[in-house]
Amino acid sequence: MSGTGSSRIACNLCRHRKIRCDKAKPACETCRLARVPCVFNLVPQKKNIREQLEESKNYVRQLENALREKERSAYPGSIIPGLFDPSGFETSLTAFRWHLQYCTPGVVAESQLASIFDFDEFARRLAPSRPPGPPENRDIVVPKWPSRFVVEQAINHYSKNKLYAVFPAVQTHVLTSLLNSNALYENGGTSDSANKACLVAFTAFMTRTGHRELAFTNPTPDAYLQAALSLVPHLMMEHTNLRALETFIILGLYIAPLGQPQTAELLLSMAIRILYNLRAHKSQPLSGSLAPHDFETREHLRALFWLCYSIDKEMSLRKCQAPMINDEDCDLDLPATYVTISSDEKFFTQQQTPEGLLYASDLRLVLFKSKVYRYLYSHESLSKSEVVRLQLIRELDHELHELKSQFPTACQPHKFAIPDLSDTIARDISLRVVNIHFEYYHCLIKIHGASLIGHGAAQGFSLPSSSSEICYQAARSSLLYLSRVRFLVTAGTFWIYAQFLLTAVLALYRRLVTYAGSDHPHDDVRILEDTLSIFQQLKLRDGAESFPPFTITEALIQHIINLVRG
Repeated sequence: MSGTGSSRIACNLCRHRKIRCDKAKPACETCRLARVPCVFNLVPQKKNIREQLEESKNYVRQLENALREKERSAYPGSIIPGLFDPSGFETSLTAFRWHLQYCTPGVVAESQLASIFDFDEFARRLAPSRPPGPPENRDIVVPKWPSRFVVEQAINHYSKNKLYAVFPAVQTHVLTSLLNSNALYENGGTSDSANKACLVAFTAFMTRTGHRELAFTNPTPDAYLQAALSLVPHLMMEHTNLRALETFIILGLYIAPLGQPQTAELLLSMAIRILYNLRAHKSQPLSGSLAPHDFETREHLRALFWLCYSIDKEMSLRKCQAPMINDEDCDLDLPATYVTISSDEKFFTQQQTPEGLLYASDLRLVLFKSKVYRYLYSHESLSKSEVVRLQLIRELDHELHELKSQFPTACQPHKFAIPDLSDTIARDISLRVVNIHFEYYHCLIKIHGASLIGHGAAQGFSLPSSSSEICYQAARSSLLYLSRVRFLVTAGTFWIYAQFLLTAVLALYRRLVTYAGSDHPHDDVRILEDTLSIFQQLKLRDGAESFPPFTITEALIQHIINLVRG
């Protein structure tokens, strides 16, 4: 019976009596004397450790495949329900299509993208770049609740690095109190769910952003995120719960950099509903309102308001669509603890130890973005005459220039967009300042790109000469700046910069095809080639299984270069 995994050891009767069987045929001596049929059943041989391990792995694979099929039938087109798969090629391509439709000057509809190049044809050309194997082979993220130790480490990391200054999403002493009261393991009403969700979402965010910290040796932030998302249905019934508000904001901060701003906006809208119910959009609560009255909580609520306001206005300007927060409904006095003085402590990493609030962007720039949308892209502004709109463009350009002049002399954006800048200096600036500099160039493009609306839409790419030149120079500066801070481009930051990058690439492309006899065509192609090299190097650094958006970006820039060269 060799090779079958079984052997003939003893007949059934001998095995039952636990006596030796002579295995004679057609019947052994015991069965012959007992006058019963001699029956042998095959007994499996004992597997070695390697065989047992392989059998267990096969069983796990069967369970995973069954789970994939169940998830796919319940949530068609999604590997992880409700969560963008950042490692998926097809989902990354879909995200690119979404972002690209908002990357042309004065864009108000996706149709403008079609006037630049055929994205469907580009996607077809990408077919050979798709990773081999069926998409269902991707890993499934199963919800996981963090241990108390991991939550403690997340709180310590947030406190030690003074991250409240940039992301004032939670109060650490409140989270510590919740953890000590065993809130992580409570399963009561919606308030218990909100406390638990806040702790888990916060831990997911911290272990993702601080994944290189020794304290987070084996972090599973996506699994923690899934656990927090499982509690969202309970939180949707909360109207004035501060922990629910914090949870929605943290989830939005986690998901937006994954390349799906639509989901982040949905979470943000839930947060804004609670913000308004708590009257965080006002400096003072109404007498008898549901908002907490103690000073510390009110200050924290206002900090949360400005965090939501910043995200909302950035998304609004990127899409040239109405924000969720209406300025006329809000008190827009800056927080008392906001660091308003333009000093080095706001720009260089070694100086990032303020006790006040900084936020991820300069709040003055955030207020300016809101003004750009209202003056140039709102429904009311589009009805204004061309003369009035051009005057508004000039005024906004002057105001942005004045705002830039308040940055420290050593941290002017243009100083980092030059080829001969020392890498050491570039590495000294903080990630926050890199974001502000990119936002500055993006605002320039949005301001002057607005002259396309109602002016040259029928003429394809043409803009007034001054606006066209400014858009072009801002695009060049953005890509030169990106080359200088290329060390900051990672899988975790890519989607934060993606629209800035794509807008600049398309702006240079328009310039090259519209003004074929321009003064610096070779320099512009070289800038595109240098940008291309960034993503070629990123692919080499990450190996064969590279981050799909890097592959797609490389292919897109190469496609643009090929179109320029004819």
